[in-house]
Amino acid sequence: ANVDPVRVGIRLAFVVMALVVIGWDLPSSFSWENDGVAPRDIFAGVAENLRPGHAFRYPLLHPLLLGLLCLPVLLPAALRAASWEFVDLRAALLTPAVMTPCALIGRMVAVMAAVIALAALGRITERLAGRRAARWAEAFAATNISFAYYGHATNLDGPALMWSVLAVEALLAACTRARRGDLIRCALFAAASVATKDQAYATYVLLVPGVLLLRRWRPSVFAAEAWTARAGARAAAMGAVAYLVTSGAAFNPAGLITRVRTLLGPASGAYRLYETGGRGVLANLADVLGQQGQTFWPWPVVALAWAGVAGTLIKVARGGSANETRKVITKAITPAVWRLLPLGAGFSALAAFVLAVGRNEHRFVLPLGFWLAFYAGVAAATAFDRARSTLATAFVRGAGVALLASAMVPVIALAATQRGDGRRAVEAWLQRLPASATVETYGPLVYLPRFDAAGATPYRLVRVGPDPLAGRNPLLGMNEIQGAIAAVARRRPDVVIITEGFATPYLADADSDSDQPRSGRILPAVWRQARADSAVTTFVRDAVAGRLPDYQIRVAGPSLPPWLPGEPRQIHASTGLRTWLLVRRDSAAAVAAGDIY
Repeated sequence: ANVDPVRVGIRLAFVVMALVVIGWDLPSSFSWENDGVAPRDIFAGVAENLRPGHAFRYPLLHPLLLGLLCLPVLLPAALRAASWEFVDLRAALLTPAVMTPCALIGRMVAVMAAVIALAALGRITERLAGRRAARWAEAFAATNISFAYYGHATNLDGPALMWSVLAVEALLAACTRARRGDLIRCALFAAASVATKDQAYATYVLLVPGVLLLRRWRPSVFAAEAWTARAGARAAAMGAVAYLVTSGAAFNPAGLITRVRTLLGPASGAYRLYETGGRGVLANLADVLGQQGQTFWPWPVVALAWAGVAGTLIKVARGGSANETRKVITKAITPAVWRLLPLGAGFSALAAFVLAVGRNEHRFVLPLGFWLAFYAGVAAATAFDRARSTLATAFVRGAGVALLASAMVPVIALAATQRGDGRRAVEAWLQRLPASATVETYGPLVYLPRFDAAGATPYRLVRVGPDPLAGRNPLLGMNEIQGAIAAVARRRPDVVIITEGFATPYLADADSDSDQPRSGRILPAVWRQARADSAVTTFVRDAVAGRLPDYQIRVAGPSLPPWLPGEPRQIHASTGLRTWLLVRRDSAAAVAAGDIY
């Protein structure tokens, strides 16, 4: 009786949209999801978290879960290996036939996590603002472009968000209905979120102290006996134990110290986009807010969400209940102040992580955008409640549908960007090369075309780098060469492939080598380190500009269908990337392959 078919339909539509693009880079033995954990990082995620003194960049929980789910695929492949030696096991496992189902399993888990997060958001919203608001909140959350992407990718941001949303839902229940298990559930969900991805801690840094202050300031808004000192201590202890076990710290305490040192050091500082100090924080905040049209929804929807925030603040300032109108049907009257809980969760994640580490990418602002969907739903429902005539109701309904349709356009464009990835055209072109041709490339696999998509390549494939690459995410059949990237004239490959993901550090702020191109903003340290090699920087800039001697440039980028408005969508150097092909003019083999399209 409590199932809302509209909200179920929203979740099913989200699942269908995710399934449309779930195999966008498959089959392959690797993925185009930058920082995704499947298919390959499952192994390191489990092994390094349990290896004494060592640490993986993420805690144990999610890689272990995916590893267990992938055992039916991995075990038969391992048993077919020539031996149990590392080299033979790697050869048996790192194939498209094995890694492709592992990637799909990881993505299906991400889709399930997204659906659970949507359902929890709907329940929170219905409790605080009614069923109509819950419908709109889920619809806007499902069409948030950051959530849409990370709702089907194997990055850990989506699952960590799911656990966080469940923790916030349990926190709301613990404060407003005081059932014995609610606070414990909150602690366990919070532990699971941080054990999935460390940065999830930020959701609770300001939120929990804020609730404690509210308990002291306005105890009347809490249910009787909610949050006693004894109950809080018991829940905190259970949460701490759960975190130690699920993160792997209980089995490898030295590894936890190693990961924390890495997170506080190079993992954050090396990628920082803003100065430390007030000027950098203000620039960071300005960019986060100014980019909402690209990271969340089109600006009219963003404005609706912030209108919902403003309306909530006014309602709380005036007092009253969160569900006081006759049109709203809920089980209990909840004080309006609890409508601030989602805002507290979003702002806490923003202040304690995004502004602290100086970043602004889609995945880092994902929690804020997701919680803003609550306020978009509240604002939409309020507009319906205030409509006093049939005509006004029809107008509000039409405006809401128009806003939702506008929010869907970027999500559809993202799906089209993934389906029309330019690397697919590169792969097809490469298959026309004869066995005598040599193809040279650079950088991590995650940016590269699927050289293994069609099985054995008909050409000789070489990856060049300044340090040994064989131990770093190898591609079987690729020849790894330690050498100077810029010395391409000496090697004279038939084709050079440069991907935008690899080239970006060298191209960023190409007109000015200033480390501070704008007030408060800096180039990441890893980019500055890459650009310190002036020979590679010059080579990359000349190559993508078509100035490389003896080579003709061809560019493959993402393509959208002509009926779809907007531009291809770039998210975390995973989607919407360009690939530059440089074909040696005197190479008969390469020239015979023809144009890329």
